[in-house]
Amino acid sequence: MLTEVREGFKEAIIGVIGGIIISAVLTAIRSSPLLPPSYVALIDLFQVISFVGGLILITQMESWGAGFLIGWLFGMWIMAFSGLVESWLVTLYLAVGGVVLIAKIFQKIKEL
Repeated sequence: MLTEVREGFKEAIIGVIGGIIISAVLTAIRSSPLLPPSYVALIDLFQVISFVGGLILITQMESWGAGFLIGWLFGMWIMAFSGLVESWLVTLYLAVGGVVLIAKIFQKIKEL
């Protein structure tokens, strides 16, 4: 169990680093005065699609367990605190991630 938590947290940290890089690039592109407003909407659409994809991935990967989700939620908090993720997206990620984490905890309790 402890090994799973360590591996899950390690994977979450790697995901956070990737997320920070992607968020920084998207923020830089989005704030560019050369970018037409229609492209800003495309970036927002990309963020929503990314959120949905991440949600599907998290709910389907049962082996990740609570350790990964805790690391994932912590990483989202870090990105929100540093301003790399917009507040509406942070709220969505934390709400859905929290619900999935609670569901996984109850699932583990039920298995015992």
